Amino acid sequence: MKYILPHEHLHVYAKAMAFAELAGEWIDVWPPRWAVRNQLDRAMESIITNLVRAARHQRTDQGTYLLECSLRSVLEGAACLDVAKRRQLLDGPGVREAKLMLQEVARMEVGLRTAWCAPMRVREEPETYAAGEERYFNHESLDVYMRSLQLHEVLGGILLGEKKQHRYARRIDELSTSLSLNIAEGNGRYSKRDHGNFADAAEDAATRLAGYLDLVAATWGIDMGQAKGLLREVMAMLVGLKGFLES
Repeated sequence: MKYILPHEHLHVYAKAMAFAELAGEWIDVWPPRWAVRNQLDRAMESIITNLVRAARHQRTDQGTYLLECSLRSVLEGAACLDVAKRRQLLDGPGVREAKLMLQEVARMEVGLRTAWCAPMRVREEPETYAAGEERYFNHESLDVYMRSLQLHEVLGGILLGEKKQHRYARRIDELSTSLSLNIAEGNGRYSKRDHGNFADAAEDAATRLAGYLDLVAATWGIDMGQAKGLLREVMAMLVGLKGFLES
């Protein structure tokens, strides 16, 4: 008799692999200069490997923790899609297709977590994991997340311009990507402490990004007023969020 590995029994595993196949095609052709390329690659790998390990330890604290790690990476992957769209690496239909796939994976993982935490419930249950119309994940309803995406659009002139790129463009790309991804990941954490850690990481990325924007303004003479204004809004929201999480 053929031995079936624990994760091969899970319907969500096949769904996650379908997303991995699609994302892999994109990653192979995206220019390596973009931070989102490596971030999506890592998120895709984490979704799969943590799900495999979670299945081995299912119905234990370790299994639940690993499942939450996989779910966190689903949210990271969804945020990567938003950033990729703003880097002009994906179009709207491509983002929608991939987000629908990730949304289904997230729903199934939330259902699995509930089932594993309740011994009498032994089947995967798809639970709602959507923010509303035209939104696929809860973090997409957060003002702070949407402001961070607006910042990507404002920074497009520096990151996507046809002229020779500024020497700090790569750091700006990395930090602005980190900002959005940490906001998205943190919103999917079950404990205030974990959520606070991601909010702190997002605030750190925003703080360093502010310094690089000032460097660009000083060395290139570019008016960064609009970008700095959005960044100040994001940082104010993050400070408020951290205060709530610490209360």
